[in-house]
Amino acid sequence: MSIGDITLEELMGEDYQVLLKKSPTFGFDLYIEGDDIDEAIESKGVHPYAIESLANFCRSFLASYSRLEPSL
Repeated sequence: MSIGDITLEELMGEDYQVLLKKSPTFGFDLYIEGDDIDEAIESKGVHPYAIESLANFCRSFLASYSRLEPSL
């Protein structure tokens, strides 16, 4: 499974652990693991701009969720 194969539905339906490391050669190495270790996703050398875009998306989601959470 690659990073391009995972869907938003899958992210919402399973508990994933994320590990991000600075790559020794370029960018970042991203690891995503679910309950099934065979479906671990590894993406090495991710461009810093792509990681920043993902971080912005996550921050935006968390800000929106924080505003709604008390009413759930």
